[in-house]
Amino acid sequence: MVEPTDASAARREAILGAATAVFLRYGFRKTSMDDLARAAGLSRQGLYLHFASKEALFGAAVLRLIEQSRAAGRAALGRDDLDPEARLLGAFEAHQGDAIGEAGHMNELLETARALVGPVLKELEEEFVAGVARVLKSSGVAARWKGSGVTAKELAEHLNATSSGVKHVVTTTAAYRDRMRVAVRIACRGAGE
Repeated sequence: MVEPTDASAARREAILGAATAVFLRYGFRKTSMDDLARAAGLSRQGLYLHFASKEALFGAAVLRLIEQSRAAGRAALGRDDLDPEARLLGAFEAHQGDAIGEAGHMNELLETARALVGPVLKELEEEFVAGVARVLKSSGVAARWKGSGVTAKELAEHLNATSSGVKHVVTTTAAYRDRMRVAVRIACRGAGE
């Protein structure tokens, strides 16, 4: 196997970034290889030199987004220099990333992603929820909910569900942040206070 050069890796990254924006805007079905090539600044034939099909490009773009989301979520959750509310808010924003405000095609994109990349999306969600639950436990937030019969995992799952819902009804990252700030504040301060 030939190792990619820095230039080819950078080119691939640029193609995947451009493709992600196009898929998020138009969905999988309405996006053509011509659309993707134009966004990447290539001819359609040039794009085929990098990716054999629209499905291959979409799968690679999804895997790239997953790895970016995973890394950004871990980094935000690991910010011990921030209070739990700021850590959680940053983690949810990082985790949702480019999907905030892109409700139009998200269901179709998720269905296509599940078909092309398998359980990777579910694994990402489970890993993220586990990370949120760890922050809720280590910060003492989960202990405040114990008397209510709510576990750290349940609280994390509800915050994640709220985040997923909010990303579909807002149009900007600022609006997402404002709504999630309330949800995180409720989770962190709501029980027993």
